[in-house]
Amino acid sequence: MSLNNVDVLLDVLGNDTRRRILQLLADEPRYFIQLSKELGVSQQAVLKHLEILERNGFITSYEQESSFPAPKRKYFQLNLSCVLEVGITRDAVQFVFQDIPRLDREDQVEEKELKALSKKVRDVVEEEEPIELLQQSDDLLKEVNLALKETFATEIFLLRLKQRLTRAAHKAIRDSFAEELHRHILYSTIGGEKQPNVDQLSSMLDTREKEISEALKLLRKRMPQSKNLAAASEE
Repeated sequence: MSLNNVDVLLDVLGNDTRRRILQLLADEPRYFIQLSKELGVSQQAVLKHLEILERNGFITSYEQESSFPAPKRKYFQLNLSCVLEVGITRDAVQFVFQDIPRLDREDQVEEKELKALSKKVRDVVEEEEPIELLQQSDDLLKEVNLALKETFATEIFLLRLKQRLTRAAHKAIRDSFAEELHRHILYSTIGGEKQPNVDQLSSMLDTREKEISEALKLLRKRMPQSKNLAAASEE
């Protein structure tokens, strides 16, 4: 599954049983009979959900010898490390799905606090005594969760700023441009990190490229300092 395919992601995660399967597999790998019992769902239904999750890259499977005189068991485990963010405010909608890269060294981050936290994690995971590792993990996980909570509070504050600015910008667009196509182009280009070109705007707005190009020329005349419109005009 492409990490940019939000439609597929939301479709897969939109099912409650599949979300519960992922939550169970987050604890430890399981074989489908275990999942069926714990979920209270038929084995046939669980297999169908597992097939969807595996086909889209959320999980992988492997075989392992059973402790009883029986054939090998097929276990399932999580496969993706990613973050899904959905932001919906009165004036903006944002879907972000990105991979979580491995962090092997604490010097990959600049903040002193995160470097220190990364070193603590590294020291704990290298602890050879399981019980000691478990005890240290409990306290450290609380510290990580607190840091995440603080980061989330910062993100919410920035989203509020974004909402306030976007609301003002959208009102300015509505007040300044009577042509619907002009407004849609500005909505599609303002504030974006990567500006869509004529071809992409044509596809997004279901409008002929010639009309998009002509509209961009008129918009550039009224807003000559706009870097967004200049970037969008590039083929």
